[in-house]
Amino acid sequence: MQLTIFCALYPEAQEIIRTFQLKKENGQTHFQVFSDEGQSIRLVITGVGAIAAATAVAEISTLFPPKKTDLLLNYGTCAASPEIPVGELFLCNKLTEACSGRTFYPDILYRHPFGEAQLVSGGKVRTAHELMSSGHEPPRGRMPGAESLHCFSPQENAAAKDPQIYDMEAAAIYQAGNYFYGPHQMLFLKVVSDHGAEAGAENAGLNTQGQMNDVQGKSVLNVREQLAAVLGNATPEVCAFISFLRELIHAGAQEKEKQWNSRQQIQKEAAALGEQLHCSVVMQKELEQLLWYFQLTGVDYGQRLADLQRQGRIPAKDKREGKKILDELRGYLF
Repeated sequence: MQLTIFCALYPEAQEIIRTFQLKKENGQTHFQVFSDEGQSIRLVITGVGAIAAATAVAEISTLFPPKKTDLLLNYGTCAASPEIPVGELFLCNKLTEACSGRTFYPDILYRHPFGEAQLVSGGKVRTAHELMSSGHEPPRGRMPGAESLHCFSPQENAAAKDPQIYDMEAAAIYQAGNYFYGPHQMLFLKVVSDHGAEAGAENAGLNTQGQMNDVQGKSVLNVREQLAAVLGNATPEVCAFISFLRELIHAGAQEKEKQWNSRQQIQKEAAALGEQLHCSVVMQKELEQLLWYFQLTGVDYGQRLADLQRQGRIPAKDKREGKKILDELRGYLF
């Protein structure tokens, strides 16, 4: 059971690494990888851009194939139009690849305290002018009193138009992850850290779209400090959500193990009963499915089997008598 987190830049990941005491792995990968002692969390620094992100997801998912209970989380910074406050956290319910116009829809099945947004992933940094002229509706943001992981209101979320935010990796991560995960296993959490680059500085600045240089006359050091402050403020909520997801995975794995053990027990019971009923291969499979259904629905078939044994009908005399008993057991359902 594992939560794998993909971040484009180390500054986006460092507070998570510190909070969960993740240690750098020394495996033969092309990316920096960190994990906790029990390897319930694995964090990967992908680098900036779609190709790097997709390559990282493909390599790590091949080296460590995810199980059906595992989750992928893409966490990082994003740009947004000016009416959306810097520091706002959003869980993305729609991803759009800017170059192709293709859209993807992660299934959000879990309660969360964040607003939801549509995210556009593109290969270039958005300018402040582009974001100002994008004409988005005011953001929904988080609901009042959204301090816990159990305050998400689908009704309120559906009532407002989702804001739109921008990054460079999410759509690629989804497409690469789709080979290994289901849509319900992938989540995209973004924190707004800027409102776009200044005109002429698209390739010369540190912003949430992955560029590093001088922005608005500010030094790289100052921009780094501002980004660290934004990410630091988001850390408590982000880490609480990561802890929630880790517990969710653990609970899912325990339930899966419980079901597996129950299924194994049912198979043993069906094999023993099948011999007594002289079942054919087809009858044996039907008997096993029948007992498993009884188990899931809480039907007490044990008492009926005990009655049949007291009546001397189990073990059955022959296959024909066994088929009659199987039909009687099936009658429990109808």
